[in-house]
Amino acid sequence: MNAPRTKILAAAAAVALLAGGGALALSLRGGDEPAPQTSFCWGSLTREDVSTLTVEPRERYTSRETAVTTSRLSYCDVDDEFTLSLESLHSAESVWGTADEVAAASPVRAPIPGAPGWVNRTYAGVLLPTDCADALAKPAPYLQIQATNDQEDTWRDGALQRMATVLTTAADRLTGKLGCSGPAPATPPGTAPPVLEREELDPARACGIEGFAPLKPSAVAGFSQAATGGDFRLWSCAIGAGDDDSDNLVHFTVTQEPALVERHGSDDKDRSALLTCAGRPTLVQVGHFHGLKEKPARDDLRPDADLLTGLADALAGQAGCERE
Repeated sequence: MNAPRTKILAAAAAVALLAGGGALALSLRGGDEPAPQTSFCWGSLTREDVSTLTVEPRERYTSRETAVTTSRLSYCDVDDEFTLSLESLHSAESVWGTADEVAAASPVRAPIPGAPGWVNRTYAGVLLPTDCADALAKPAPYLQIQATNDQEDTWRDGALQRMATVLTTAADRLTGKLGCSGPAPATPPGTAPPVLEREELDPARACGIEGFAPLKPSAVAGFSQAATGGDFRLWSCAIGAGDDDSDNLVHFTVTQEPALVERHGSDDKDRSALLTCAGRPTLVQVGHFHGLKEKPARDDLRPDADLLTGLADALAGQAGCERE
C-alpha cells in the first residue's frame, strides 16, 4: 500500500538531489561568471598581450576605457597593472620636451627601435601617424603606456622590451582599425635597449662622441652622463653634476625622425642646428633642466652657442654630417 508512495517520494528526492547537484556543479565550475575578457583597449590588445605586462599572471583581467574618438584624453585601465592613454601633443618647445610629454620626464629613457617613441622604467610612448588626427579627433596624437603595479622594480631590463612591444603592437592594431597610413611597427623581439644607467663623463669624449667637450677647461671632476647608444635616429644625452637625477644640468638630442624634424626644425637657432647626415635631415638641439641657475656647476658648462657648435662639429667628424 505504501510502496507506490515510497517510490514517488524517492523519485522526488532523486530529482531534488540531481537539481541540487547540478546547481552545485555549476557553482563549482563558475557557470554563472562571465567569460574572461579577450579584447582590451579599443580592441588593440589581446589577453595574451595583457598577460605579458603582469608581474603575476591572473586568471581573469578586466578593463575600463573611455571613448577613443574624443578631443579630450582617452584612456584604458587594465586592472591595477597598466594604463594605456591617447592624447595630443601640446606646445613642447624641443625634441626633449616632446619626449618628456610622450614618455614622461626622465633622463634615462631610451628610443623604441623602429618607432618614433621612447621607453623608460615606468612609461613608454609613441607618436602616431599624423593622418590619424582626424579619426581620433586629436591633432598630433600619441599613445602612451604606464606601468602601475611596480613592474619596474621586478622587470628591470625586461620591462623595456615588454612595454615597448605591447605599446607598438597596440599602436599598429589601432592605426590599422582607424585606416591610418604608416602605423608604428611592432618591436622585434630582443631589440629594446637596456635601462640606461648614469656613468662618469669623459670631458674629451662626452656622451660617447669623440671630440665633444661641453665643459670648460677649468671644470672640476665629478660630472656624470646618461646617453643612449646606437645610431642618431632618436639619440639623447643628459649631463649632471653628480650621480643623482636631480643634479642634471644640460641635455642634448639628435633626431632623424621626419615628424620631429618638421615639428622642431625651426626652433631657437641658438639651441638648434639642422644637419645632413648620410643624406638624412638631422636635428641637433641643446637645452637645460629647470632650476639650472641655482646650481653652481652651471658655470662649468660652455655657453649654449659653443655647446651646439661643439656637438655639431663632433657629429660631423663621427657621422660625416654637414650643416645645411
